[in-house]
Amino acid sequence: MATIIFINEEKSISYNTEDDVRRLIRYIMNPDKTMFDEKRPGHMIGDFVGCSVMWGTREMELDSEYVANRMIANNRAHGKTVGNLIKHRVISFHKLDYIMPNEANELATYLAKAYGEDYITAYAVHVDTYNIHIHLAVNSIRWLDGKRFSISYESKWLNSIVNNWMTNRDFDLSFDYKKVSKMEAYYGI
Repeated sequence: MATIIFINEEKSISYNTEDDVRRLIRYIMNPDKTMFDEKRPGHMIGDFVGCSVMWGTREMELDSEYVANRMIANNRAHGKTVGNLIKHRVISFHKLDYIMPNEANELATYLAKAYGEDYITAYAVHVDTYNIHIHLAVNSIRWLDGKRFSISYESKWLNSIVNNWMTNRDFDLSFDYKKVSKMEAYYGI
């Protein structure tokens, strides 16, 4: 099963300035971490990044500076430029889960859209380590009305979505031997 880390809360890291927002968005959307997988024999290539509530083209959605500036503009529009400006979440998959980058990207896109109903959310799938993982950067200022991030049940909600996704994926894989073979080849098994 996946491991979910709430970086702000569990690691006591806060993103209190606009520069912190920019640094985090640049880090999670870094092409060196998201575009080419050198760790596994399958070497998948792709754009495993994006942003929900993006008013622009797909190219703009892939531009970390544009995404960070959209979040900062949202915060300024609501008069909130300091304090905990962004929530950082990491969803890490174990090697034995055999998660493909495109599958992780589907989950990341879904989660960003779910958060994006209220908060601008950037996401990226990092393929530069042995464990494929998703980064979510959730702007903590609500884009509709400027209220601060508040989902008291977020941990249960996020765990439920990820675990249900994993269960459905595993069930579907039990009937798709071609896909299993492709995953095994990707992981070099």
